[in-house]
Amino acid sequence: MRSAPVPISVVVPTYNEADNIKPLVEALARAFAGTPYEVVIVDDGSPDGTAEIARELAKEYPVRVVSRPRRLGLSSAVVDGARAASGDVVVVMDADFQHPPELAPALAQAVLSGAELAVGTRYGRGGGIEGWSPARLLISRGAAALAKLLLPEARLLSDPESGFFATRRACLASIKPTGLYKILLDVAVQCRPSKIAEVPYVFRPRRAGRSKLGLVHVADYLAQLMRLAGWRPFKFAAVGASGIGVAEAVLYALRDVAYPAAALAAIEVSLTSNYALNKTWTFRDREMPWLKGWLKYHLANFAGIAANYALSNALVLAGTSRYLAYLLGVLAGFAANYLLSELYVFRRH
Repeated sequence: MRSAPVPISVVVPTYNEADNIKPLVEALARAFAGTPYEVVIVDDGSPDGTAEIARELAKEYPVRVVSRPRRLGLSSAVVDGARAASGDVVVVMDADFQHPPELAPALAQAVLSGAELAVGTRYGRGGGIEGWSPARLLISRGAAALAKLLLPEARLLSDPESGFFATRRACLASIKPTGLYKILLDVAVQCRPSKIAEVPYVFRPRRAGRSKLGLVHVADYLAQLMRLAGWRPFKFAAVGASGIGVAEAVLYALRDVAYPAAALAAIEVSLTSNYALNKTWTFRDREMPWLKGWLKYHLANFAGIAANYALSNALVLAGTSRYLAYLLGVLAGFAANYLLSELYVFRRH
């Protein structure tokens, strides 16, 4: 049964957070003192009694519990919590105090004041991370950079992996999760917020309990990026492979023509074929005048050829097998071509 409407709902997905849930609810009560709010705990069948503790807290605090039978993922938990919430503005946060409860009102207020999305950022000015090794920091930064490369919507965020944010309930309740954990990426892509506020904070180690980060999180993140990107890198690779077949067909058709001229024709026809396929398939959601894009695509591919040539030659000079060097050069050329196609040729404006 839905309680009386309040302006702000705080949705907290939980799994085995028995040691954290009471201190969190108390901290939120202090943070929202004098402001109508509610806390929606969405628990995925925690065996440590998290849901039972939350129900006891509901006797004293504005807490409601949504119980799910098993671990179904943080993203779907957030969506279920938003659908059960009564607030027009929803703040999403973890239960382990890595997201400071005292900043939850600031995120909510930013949305109440007109922002479509307010994000707690570790990477914006004033933000930071405590207790992480250099390797984990590098992985996190790399993951954020990959999201910004593949998703134009993520480029509006300094911390696209953040799990601490606020937005309108209507947005969150409409989300169809594409991954298990990184719900902010779905918000950015599916709701397309244009007015975004960022609130810096320092991400600290868990107050209690164990971190749930593992290889499954990494694999799910990469798969989610591919889904949200429409599998563009794979489509781009497939188009590139088709270009080889086109070039070979042209060389065969011009088998009686001197090779230098035939090779130039093969390169030109395959480039134009690749451009046409990428425009109508790989990047079909991007508007681009045909001739302008065709010229830019030629420039982009020249950069890829240069990257291939430079890297492969450098590797051979360093003693690498010419076959391995060429393969790595092809990969470097592919990366350069995709990067320039994404950010230059078919850039979303």
